[in-house]
Amino acid sequence: MADGGGGGGDAKCSAEVGEGAYVMASIMAVTGIMATVLVLSGLFHSVLRRVGQPSIISHILAGIVVGPTVLGRAMDLRQLGMKDAGSALSSTIYFVRIVFMFFIGLELDLRYLRHNLRRSLALACGGSALCLVLAALGGPFFYGLLHPQGSFQPANLYASTALFALVLTSTASPVLIRIVTELKLTGSETGQLAIGAAFANDMASLAALSAIIVSHTVYGATPKEQGPPSSPAVKAGELGLMALAVWAATSVAAWAARLLNRRKRGRQHISKYELCGVLLLILGLSLVVQIVGYSASMTAFLVGLAMPRDGPTARTMVDRLTYPVHQLIMPLCFGAIGARLDFAQIGRLTARQLAVAVAYTTLLSAAGKVTGTVVAGRALGIPAREAVVLGALLNVKGYSDILAINFGDRVGVWGEAAQAVLLLSSIANTFLAGPASAAIVRQQRRAFRYRSRCLQDLRADHELRLLVCVHDAAGVHPMLTLADLSKGTALLAVYLLHLVELATARKYAITRQLLSHHEHDEEEGDDEWGYAREIEQVAAAVAAFTYDNAIPVRQMTAISSLASMDADVRNGVEDARASLLIVPFHKEQRYDGRMVCRREGRRQLNQRILQRPPCTVGIFVERRHHRQEQAAADMHQHQVVALFLGGADDREAVAYAARLAAHPSVSVTVCRFLLPPPASGDSDDEEFMADLYARSVVPGQVSYTETYVSNGAETVNALSSMAGTYSLFIVGKGSSGAGVEAMTTGMGDWDQECPELGPVGELLASDDLQGGGSVLVLQQHSVHRKHRMRTWNQQPDLGHHQHHDEDVLDEAC
Repeated sequence: MADGGGGGGDAKCSAEVGEGAYVMASIMAVTGIMATVLVLSGLFHSVLRRVGQPSIISHILAGIVVGPTVLGRAMDLRQLGMKDAGSALSSTIYFVRIVFMFFIGLELDLRYLRHNLRRSLALACGGSALCLVLAALGGPFFYGLLHPQGSFQPANLYASTALFALVLTSTASPVLIRIVTELKLTGSETGQLAIGAAFANDMASLAALSAIIVSHTVYGATPKEQGPPSSPAVKAGELGLMALAVWAATSVAAWAARLLNRRKRGRQHISKYELCGVLLLILGLSLVVQIVGYSASMTAFLVGLAMPRDGPTARTMVDRLTYPVHQLIMPLCFGAIGARLDFAQIGRLTARQLAVAVAYTTLLSAAGKVTGTVVAGRALGIPAREAVVLGALLNVKGYSDILAINFGDRVGVWGEAAQAVLLLSSIANTFLAGPASAAIVRQQRRAFRYRSRCLQDLRADHELRLLVCVHDAAGVHPMLTLADLSKGTALLAVYLLHLVELATARKYAITRQLLSHHEHDEEEGDDEWGYAREIEQVAAAVAAFTYDNAIPVRQMTAISSLASMDADVRNGVEDARASLLIVPFHKEQRYDGRMVCRREGRRQLNQRILQRPPCTVGIFVERRHHRQEQAAADMHQHQVVALFLGGADDREAVAYAARLAAHPSVSVTVCRFLLPPPASGDSDDEEFMADLYARSVVPGQVSYTETYVSNGAETVNALSSMAGTYSLFIVGKGSSGAGVEAMTTGMGDWDQECPELGPVGELLASDDLQGGGSVLVLQQHSVHRKHRMRTWNQQPDLGHHQHHDEDVLDEAC
């Protein structure tokens, strides 16, 4: 008896050990699959990114290698209760996929469409309309060729054609955004149109897929899944219940985000515990809606789309989730899709038939997108070559098309052969984005070399792209105030570059900032994310200004030493495609009103930028006086004067002042200094001032005065008489010419201490001029100095500049 009892205990123990080993073996197998997918994805991307391929291609290829096609043949996962690597991986990352879809919705900022709404929608509709026509014509042929073997059902023909049309028309906007961002095209007009059209396409595709999923859930897609027939009222009730559940989930999530924003107002981020709570809330809401019958992944996407974009909640989720989503979650999600492919299961198709089917689907999608986009682009006046590139970019795949492929396979519309063909076609279409993106880069940068970056050559109704630089939070408000006054009636794109000085070795300096931040702000819960206090203060100042003035500002940060910071500034101008760069003066105003230099390195930085200007450069000297601030507050009016002595820099100053005049709270006066008769001015100056007088002075937008001076002493007296009258002086750095030299000779050594301001600018910024306002000194970009002068508001003749000699281009660059 004792032996029998012992034997029974040993058998039970052995069974428990065996079960535990089985579970542990399953966990180890899934962990190994995930690690292999991540490693292979990184290796593939390190190679493919050199030819301009997005990371999603590497993720899918890594999944194919891990799946039953390659590595799956060496290990039979069925012994562990798993069908294959794809099924095991998909089941493991189910909740992670919900977070991934939420992040996709969060990245789709629909406000981006407002900049080019009409043109973006036209491009999206043009490409999608032709794809729909081709899908309607070629969809039945595709289903007849690749339907599941032995299960041809004419009733599924319509569902297959609808899903086939969805695959052809879709555009993966997150993939396209990553391509455009990596190539630094977000500031170009072509990049903005591509992103806007991709947003519209993605929204339409996901809405159509959502309707298909709901229709399948309510009405049933196959006879096997249909239960007893329900009355129309019951089906309508099911639809209403789904819609109500989705609306309630999105409303609750948005309400929670707004509540957190109110609690954390004035802070940049929420704590990690609050972030985890928000993610758990989103998971819970998505799973509750799934019980009703709607997809949890699509619910998470809609929740992300409905989240408020402003405030610390959205900022924290984007900042904290970007890295894990793109580096961990995305490879696993798309790797699971590739791992489900088993090319051995499509044996009824030969290699040639498979290649023909993939080429057929790829050509249908590419021809529809490119041709439709070209037709729509030509109607909008977009050049044919640029429209072709836009069409190729809009043909990039990766999200809604893969969801449609998986849905068709899950409900039995398609089999393994159709799934493999469509997935390979999506990969091939996305591969086309590499050469197309490279063509955009070459085209945009070639055009940027030829394009005028002078305000004088910029039409008054054309968008102004402005980059302002700040060293600390104190400079944010005056710089953004000046940018806000610049918008007038035209579009304005404002970029703020925070210049963070790296005084010592990068690693030591950053570590010191993190430790200091950890010691002082540990109770706020934000220190663990590694944000320096200086960067957070600037970000808070930007957020406060944009909240009060409703002006969108795109913030960038450059951390480098002062010796190399000018390269970061030029890169920022290139990325923003800016026409005007404004940097702060190296002197700051003290409490008693006097200007003092606190960082000599900043002065040398400004001088290096002016030596190789990437565009028109302005140095802003901020001077605050109580009397002027009180007067401005009472009148709600900014008194601005532009001084014109002559030359290219002064023409640039007057051109910028004319743009300020379009702002309702700005009053602009142009004061021209002239030599007494019979002196004559430069022909370019006369042409420019005549154009200004006809377009701005006669209609009453700008006031105009003339002051006659014979030498520098009279110029100083005239400038001194203006002190206390204007809140902002705009002046050119200085130009050569007999007339300008005569009016500045005898002014003293005003251009010796600060030559970057010029003689007039240095006088206005000096402590000797009591009661003077702020000063903006402009230096015109010199790309057109050797060419025919054009007035400041004429249409640039791009064709004229594309035939200049190469040596002139090299000198300009």
